Amino acid sequence: MKQLCVRCLFIGTGRHGLFSGNVYVAIAQVSLGIALIAVNIDFGNLGGLDWEKSLILAISLLSILVGILNFRDYTKPGRICPKCATPGMLVIESPEGQRFIRENNIKIPEQAMK
Repeated sequence: MKQLCVRCLFIGTGRHGLFSGNVYVAIAQVSLGIALIAVNIDFGNLGGLDWEKSLILAISLLSILVGILNFRDYTKPGRICPKCATPGMLVIESPEGQRFIRENNIKIPEQAMK
């Protein structure tokens, strides 16, 4: 899926930012959440959680959720132009991309459409 930069007119695949779509950060986030749960939560006594343990559990579950969302973002194409670092690249085949191409009279090479 080719994309078009609205600033420098680069055609290609976008990249992800430092934290969004980074598979290593996603693995670290999920691992952190699992480690916090494993170290701090006694599953034999879930009814007796005090506020500190409840807070650690909430932070752990949030870390796991953000990691899963980050990994899901990794499977999608990036939206940052690798040439000029402008966010918001348009997919060439999308209606927004086609409208931008028409309005600005941009010639797209045939190999970019494949």
